[in-house]
Amino acid sequence: MSEQLKTVSAMNKLYIGNLPTEADEEAVRQLFMEHNLTVAEISVKRGGYAFVDFPDQSAADRAIDKLHGYSYCGLPLIVEPSVANKKIVNVPNLQSASAIQLKETSNDSSTACGGGWR
Repeated sequence: MSEQLKTVSAMNKLYIGNLPTEADEEAVRQLFMEHNLTVAEISVKRGGYAFVDFPDQSAADRAIDKLHGYSYCGLPLIVEPSVANKKIVNVPNLQSASAIQLKETSNDSSTACGGGWR
């Protein structure tokens, strides 16, 4: 069982953005087949994007090379590593901003947009 978990965790997931809203799993699978790209799993979400799992890093890299910027149904695709695969680094730095800096930032943004909520 640990071997199966190891295989799943080793998959490489890509974010596919700027899909037509009517695109479904079959259409996305067909797109990858037309470019001779092997995929393991496809999850199409509402709103014109999908997540695609690849069996290895080289397959994911080939998909980025072939399909990032590719015109699909008149829309340039966005193909990049999924944010879920990236680790969040330096989160404690968010706490280092002083209350004054945060207040100044919020005041600046509210005046730039014609006033803030009161």
